[in-house]
Amino acid sequence: MAASMELKRQQILILAVANVIFTLGFGIIIPVLPYYSRNLGADAFILGLLMASFSLMQFIFAPYWGMLSDRIGRKPVLAIGLAGFGLSFIIFGLSTQLWMLFVSRIVGGILSAGIFPASFALIADITEPGERGKIMGWMGAAAGLGIIFGPAICGVFVPFGMSVPFFVAGAIALVTVVALYAVMPESRAVTIDMHAKKTSIADSFKAIATSLKTPIGVFLLLTMLINFALACYEGTFSYFLMDRFHLTSEALSSVPLLAFLDISIDATGPTLMAFLFTAMGIVMLFGQGILVGMALKRLKEEKTVIAGLLLSCAGLVAVLVAPDFVTLLLAACVIGVGSGLVMPSLSSYISGRTDKDTQGSALGVMGSYNSLGRIVGPPVGGFAYDVNMIFPYISSSILLALGALSVVFIMRASKKEEAEIIAVKPPV
Repeated sequence: MAASMELKRQQILILAVANVIFTLGFGIIIPVLPYYSRNLGADAFILGLLMASFSLMQFIFAPYWGMLSDRIGRKPVLAIGLAGFGLSFIIFGLSTQLWMLFVSRIVGGILSAGIFPASFALIADITEPGERGKIMGWMGAAAGLGIIFGPAICGVFVPFGMSVPFFVAGAIALVTVVALYAVMPESRAVTIDMHAKKTSIADSFKAIATSLKTPIGVFLLLTMLINFALACYEGTFSYFLMDRFHLTSEALSSVPLLAFLDISIDATGPTLMAFLFTAMGIVMLFGQGILVGMALKRLKEEKTVIAGLLLSCAGLVAVLVAPDFVTLLLAACVIGVGSGLVMPSLSSYISGRTDKDTQGSALGVMGSYNSLGRIVGPPVGGFAYDVNMIFPYISSSILLALGALSVVFIMRASKKEEAEIIAVKPPV
């Protein structure tokens, strides 16, 4: 029993490291991506397309990798995902033209699409339903560590060259693959049937198409809506900071720190963005590492989703009216806490209503709906931003409020069905 518990801890630790590496890359890119893209002539819409290219590949390939993990095991799919993610950073670091950035994001999206379904399916393999939400919250907290350290790594290495942080991130990802294979055991017995139908990309589209007819279909649509709204905001936030405070990549800009005290600071754009996203990562770490478990225990999944959506909605409104950097930072942290509550709760809900032998497939499909929202969100948000910089934030807050309202209606409908079942149940 003690050996089994130690094995579980070992598996969870390696998964946590994989999640850190996954988000570390995003944390490294965030402070410099808007300057990279604008220097290459990209407006907010083109930046949105760049971000969407990664999510499009995730949408297509996540169910494929999820189903493959059900066949060949979680470990090799995780290893391929991390290796591909590392390779994409090396390509990014070597990029000198805009099309090369697109190649990097496409390669990274295809190969890393298995990280999400394989990770959460492995958690489902080794945990009981009662502790699953808490462990998924821990994985979210691990992801928060990547967002914290990513900008910090960028800040440390960028003086040696704009490409150096990407090479560092790629090397870390490749080293993690070696550790994964050396330390982590497989979570489930794998039996390869040579006569079984091979998993194909066509199976991915079939799984996506039929998933809406299942009991979790409504929550898959909700996953897409939430990620669309968040992607509209996330895809333009760097440009919003640049334009709101007139930031540049090299020259110092005077930024109002606390408007009511008339305090300001001088900073470059990447430095200020690194600080902001590091602070957001710390808050998300607290939210997902501590608040998710507490909320799921007291509120259950549906009410936790509602609370997270309303927090994110309030944070988006606060971003628009923030008079200075500190207020904007606090508003962004509220969004971070809200989104940190939503996604682990949805993952826990969907996992808890899926057969154990198809966890990888179900969570792969969820990953596709997640990606579908993030395919459409950045270019739509970028187009809206080019029209007026406040439009993405107004539309996202409205969509998140509608999402919370839809969960309320789903809960009421579910309780009504349960009451009707009890009413017609014959006496014993």
